[in-house]
Amino acid sequence: MLRKRADTALAWLTLDEHDNDPIHFWRYVALAVHSAINNCGAAMIEALAGPQPAPIRPLLVATINEIGAQEQHLVLVLDDYHFIDLPAIHDDLAFLLNHAPPNLHGVIITRADPPLPLHRWRARGQLLEVRMDDLRFDLMEAAELLNGVMRLGFDEEDIATLLRQTEGWPAALYLAGLALREDDPATRRQRIARLAQSNRFIIEYLTEEILAQQPPDVHEFLLCISVLERFCGPLCDAVAGRSGSAALLESLAQRNLFLIPLSTAANDNERWFRFHRLFGDLLRSQLSSTHSADIPALYRRAAAWHAARGDIEQAIEYALAGRDFDAATHLLDRAASTLVMEGRAALLERWLNLLPDELRQTLPHASIAFAWALILRGRYSEVEPYIVQVETIIPADDPALRGELHAVRAVLAEIKGQLAEALHHAQQALDHAPSDHRIAHAVAKTAIAGALRAAGDVNAAIVAYEQAVPLCVAARLPLPALLGRAHLGMLYLVQGRLRNAEATVRPVLTSAAFMPAAAPAFIAYSALLIERNQLDEARQQLQHALNLAQQSGHTAALAQCFIHLARVQRALGDFAGAQAALDAAAAYVAQGVPVWIEPMLIAERVHLYLDQGAVTKARRVLTGHGTHSDSVAGVSREAVPLARARLLLHQGRNADARALLDEVIALAEASDRQGRVIEALVLRALANDALGDESAALDDLRRSVTLAAPEGFVRVFLDAGPRMAKLLYRAGSPAAHRLLEAFPPTIRERSATLSELSEPLSERERDILRLMARGLTYRQIASELMISINTVRYHVKSLYSKLQVSSRTLALARARDLHLLDGA
Repeated sequence: MLRKRADTALAWLTLDEHDNDPIHFWRYVALAVHSAINNCGAAMIEALAGPQPAPIRPLLVATINEIGAQEQHLVLVLDDYHFIDLPAIHDDLAFLLNHAPPNLHGVIITRADPPLPLHRWRARGQLLEVRMDDLRFDLMEAAELLNGVMRLGFDEEDIATLLRQTEGWPAALYLAGLALREDDPATRRQRIARLAQSNRFIIEYLTEEILAQQPPDVHEFLLCISVLERFCGPLCDAVAGRSGSAALLESLAQRNLFLIPLSTAANDNERWFRFHRLFGDLLRSQLSSTHSADIPALYRRAAAWHAARGDIEQAIEYALAGRDFDAATHLLDRAASTLVMEGRAALLERWLNLLPDELRQTLPHASIAFAWALILRGRYSEVEPYIVQVETIIPADDPALRGELHAVRAVLAEIKGQLAEALHHAQQALDHAPSDHRIAHAVAKTAIAGALRAAGDVNAAIVAYEQAVPLCVAARLPLPALLGRAHLGMLYLVQGRLRNAEATVRPVLTSAAFMPAAAPAFIAYSALLIERNQLDEARQQLQHALNLAQQSGHTAALAQCFIHLARVQRALGDFAGAQAALDAAAAYVAQGVPVWIEPMLIAERVHLYLDQGAVTKARRVLTGHGTHSDSVAGVSREAVPLARARLLLHQGRNADARALLDEVIALAEASDRQGRVIEALVLRALANDALGDESAALDDLRRSVTLAAPEGFVRVFLDAGPRMAKLLYRAGSPAAHRLLEAFPPTIRERSATLSELSEPLSERERDILRLMARGLTYRQIASELMISINTVRYHVKSLYSKLQVSSRTLALARARDLHLLDGA
């Protein structure tokens, strides 16, 4: 009915399980929109067709504006939406519908409620819901369909019988009308009676009845094209071995014979259709039982047609379905690298698993691409034996492939922390790369940069990545280009250069927003947002990164996502949420991640436990990990030492903490890791303050503020807690006071009050004070903190002296006056 309204265009998209890909999904939406309204959606189609598709959100905004400028109304129908389970698609569809102009209307046909903001739309009166009971026809509606629309002249008794048998299901009533429309009244009544007595599923019965009524040539045509998921006239000509398919499809569509149009192009040859799912299943069943020998040839013709038009993915699907493994291997070897570079390794693995073993071993390009896929998915133990096999199938006269194999070995060695081996293979990759082979050269340069990063040579790694990333872009290698930008951003972060990090990774947020390979860049951007204390935006970016990483199965990215999410949750005071995120990260670490990720997990676990006062749990996390992380270079070299320094501060071992931090600062300064220097100076300021060396504490604080303020570091000071607020108050500089403003008001007010203490409390004294407030005895406190009772008495005596009191009751009262127990 909507198609007949002059002021309304209809864009109908029928979905299936293969549409769970943002680029694929939105390109089909754009094609449907463009078919409905010719001057809408063309830019989106073009932007999503290239090797590096554009980000979705800006394209949606442009398409929304195009539709809004039309006089026509557009109804966008998404049929079988229950097949879509990708959060990224749900998020973007919600964005489209939330920003829809008045002339755009969305219709979602689904078997289950989609994860969209239905409650909000319902509350605003923007949602019309048609549920199962609403869809059931009553007697009057059934009569209107059969006699008014289909003009069949059924009497009321016949209609009532059909209504009972179909339970008011419109599709079944319609099928019954088609099956019975040629019968005279007497024959019709007999067939309705047989239908009432049949135990067969009514839809199957009626469908067979209608199919049997078709001319033999039409029946044969329908059987031939039943192997196709979607079809148009030229494709049907190729598969059925005939001409004139476009006209026949139009005739079938006009007669409403189970064809669902997927576009409304003016040129009939360009119109695409699919079968109603039940009808397609029946046709394929008949084809299998009557023409099974013809099925492989039909699939092969479909594969050849798609391959000739550059639709390699669909061609591979049909070639595999038709068991044309020679064609499939040829096409797959062409497509493999592109799939991995786009972060779609899971699809490559599925295709390879459908090939016979002997053929899989004849695909050098696909095999190397799959080695990269194994690395991305954290399956490191499988990589080495796999590439030993791959080595035997690489042609001797192909140095580029041999160089790429060295690059795989370099990255694997880097992941395992085998730094000398990583550098060796990276150099071999560069030596094998022909000077005129852009791809080989770009991959080799990226391997060199990764090896330098793993070795902890920050400055050399930055130079190498700055050279490698443009080479990858020029060679159209999105995966190493995006990973290179992400690593470069994190290296700048380690150097304390947040502005450089932002300039490096921020362009990715728009240029590759929905490419799975972009997840690490979003993580790097969220890390700098956390440092600037922009927690809400950081959480949003991490959720998006998580969606992307889940598409590709990139375990390293997934682990980092959850570690950074834990940091955000901890900063917001959601300790349970932080713990859950760390547990998720630990699961991915157990699956397999580069060695430099585990220290990040350890450090965040320690920080979370210490923020909750669980000193014993924090100590257990660090058990078995040395004071230093010399075996783990790269971005997380200082993670464990800094975590241990935090633990020492909480244990009241301030001199030990200061000694450890002296070493960390010296090593970090020597390697130009100013971001780590800032954190270590902040902690050493706390240690010096607890040791009563206020001058040294303020010196460390001022140095850290001088390094941090120009780049916008904030979180590192907030993480140091109320004692840092007190030091910032004492520092007195404008930059220090600006940082103080980032603390909660209660802590800011307390920072001045805390200065009234003649001497600050040590971390150990603060721990004992909190346990005293919980009513623990000296013996219980000693057990909790794993110290002797005499040590407890020593700290209590010092505590009383600093608070200028003589009893537990007075100490707790004074502590509450000074807000020392807030949050305890």
